[in-house]
Order: sequence, then C-alpha cells, then structure tokens
Amino acid sequence: MRNSLINILILLLLLSACSMSRQKLSPQANLYLKSANVYYQQKDNETSLNKALALYTKVLEDNPYHVIALKRSADILLYFASQIEPKETKDDDGNPVYPNMDNAAKAISYFRQTYGKYDSVLTAINTFEKLNDDDRAMKRDATRKKESSWVRLYKIGQLYYHTNDYPEAIKTLEMVFNLDSSRKEPLRMLVLAYQETGDQDKIEFYLNKVLADNPDDLEMIKMMGAHYYKNNDYAKAIEYFNKVLEKEPLNTNNMLLIYAAYSLQKDYQSAYDVLVKVLKLDPENKEVLGYAKDLAIALGNKPAEIDYWKRILALDPSLENIENYCFRMIRIENYDGVMPYAEKWFQKDPTNKDAVSVCVLIASKIGRKDLEKKYSDIFKSMK
Repeated sequence: MRNSLINILILLLLLSACSMSRQKLSPQANLYLKSANVYYQQKDNETSLNKALALYTKVLEDNPYHVIALKRSADILLYFASQIEPKETKDDDGNPVYPNMDNAAKAISYFRQTYGKYDSVLTAINTFEKLNDDDRAMKRDATRKKESSWVRLYKIGQLYYHTNDYPEAIKTLEMVFNLDSSRKEPLRMLVLAYQETGDQDKIEFYLNKVLADNPDDLEMIKMMGAHYYKNNDYAKAIEYFNKVLEKEPLNTNNMLLIYAAYSLQKDYQSAYDVLVKVLKLDPENKEVLGYAKDLAIALGNKPAEIDYWKRILALDPSLENIENYCFRMIRIENYDGVMPYAEKWFQKDPTNKDAVSVCVLIASKIGRKDLEKKYSDIFKSMK
C-alpha cells in the first residue's frame, strides 16, 4: 500500500513537471503573458488586441511553442484578417459581385500568419504526453481555424482570378498549394490563371499535377488536349482527345478536334474516317459535309466526293454551290446528273455566259442535242 502511494505521488510529480515544462517561461515572459491575457479579454478593442499581440510575440520569443501565446496571437490575427478580407457577394439576380481588392494583400499576410501559428499550436499539442480537456478543445479549435485560414486564402486567390489580376492570383494560389499540397483545388485554378498569362510550360506542369491526382478529370483532359493542339503537338493532342472520346462518344465537337489534328499531321485518311463517324451522328451538318468533300478530293475518292456534293446541294442549293459543283464535275469529267444543276445555275443567273456555256458543254457530253442547241442559241443571242 505504501509503495502504491509513493508510485502515485511520483506519477503526479512527473505529470506536473511535464505540464510545467511544456508551458515553461522566464519570469519576464510570465509577466508579458499575464499582461497580454488582460488585453486579450478586451476582444472588441483593436488597440488592446494590438497590445496583446505584441506581448504574446514577446512570450513566443522566450518559448516559441507556448500554446496559449500561439493560439491567442493566431486568434487576434484571424480577427484582424476577417475585418478586411475581400468577399464575393451576389446581386439581386444571384450573379456574383466581386469586391475591391485593395486590402487583399494585407488580409493574405494575416491569414498566412494565422495558418502558421495554428499549425504550430497543433505541433506543440501533439508533443504532449497526455491531453486534458482544455488541450483537446484547443486542438479542435486550432484545427478548424487552420482549415478556415487555408480556405480563405484560397478564396482570395480565386477573387484575384475573377477580377483579372492573374499575376496576384498565381502568386496567391501557388502559396496556398505549397501550404497544403494534399489539397488539389488550387491546381485547377492555376491552370486557368496560367492560360490567361500564356505560360505554356506552367499550364502543362499544373495540368500534369491535376491529372496525376485524378486521371479521369474530363475538363482537365480536354484542356490538356487543347494545350498540345495549340502548341502543335498533334500526336499528343489526339491522344487526349481520344480519351475524351472514350468518355463522350457522341461529342462531335471533340471529334472535329481529332479530325483537325489529323489533318494538320497530313494524315488525311484518318481525318476522313473521323468525319464519316461525325456524319453518322449529324448527317445534315453542312460544314462537316464540306470538310468530308474536301478530304475525299485529297484522297482521290471520286464516288465519295460526288456523294458529298449532292448532299451539300440538297441542303444548300445556293448559286455559289451550284457553280462550284458544275465546274468541279467538268474538271473530273463526271457529267451524269449534272445537267439539272447547270440549268438551275442559268435560271438563277440568266445573263451569265459561264452558266450558258456550262449548259452547252454538259448537254453535249450527255448526248442531249436538243438542250445543246437550245443553250447554244441562247449563248449566240447574248451580247
């Protein structure tokens, strides 16, 4: 029984020693701490809070990990930051209204300090051999406020971006990411900010970071494809656009990017094959029909070219399209079915000698003597 009592007394002494050592201060620092605590209680008085902060700073010079001095100085700085931090608001229609950013740099300085001090509080508490209720409460509060400081720094970085101050946005977002590299939110914003400044190396650097963390991030995959396309690396662009195609097989805009990349590589067959797939999804797209027709010409695929011409004319029988079709058919010596379009050309532009000449030529090629004579007589009567 006596030995047990002695052991209990020894344990109490050890715990007391630990408690005192983790809060150990010099006599002068203790005086600073007591004075700081008095000023700290006057929480609505900025002058008193500044005095408290100055005194807590002196305490920390004596013991850099004194948790009360760390925590309360962080709380004061967080209060100061909250008074000046820029915040997004909404107008009556719910649209974002971005603030004046004049005090943003000062708010960033405060939040950066609060983040560091709360982190130091947590580091100090984690060295304690045994936590009491006050320690646990302080740990929870410091954890929450450290997180809040990070989030508010990130939001200021976003606000710089939305107010078109891209250099400050980049500076802030990179600082925020370096504070906690496990948080990936700044990476996406950094991609967008660097796109505005045109720094291609940085765009690729941060895109790779985002995709390393989340290889299925479709928006970033699209951006990576666009990045490589813009920088003339068409093989890599196609690689990423094909990844998009796997996830969005009906995305014709993405298919057209693949077509364009293949075309710029002069891989016309692959480009043509892509357009065939697009036209299966969107058969009346005049622009794509025009691309397909041009590639059929480049590939020497006469039947496909003729088919695309007819599909284009069915959708848009404009004078320009009819003229181009007729001249092209004459050039490739394909006269079958061309006469009706030659006559339409004449009907639309009856004073055009080229239209009449084409009618004469086509009629002669298809053995229509009656039409050949008709249009020859018209041509002779023209001045």
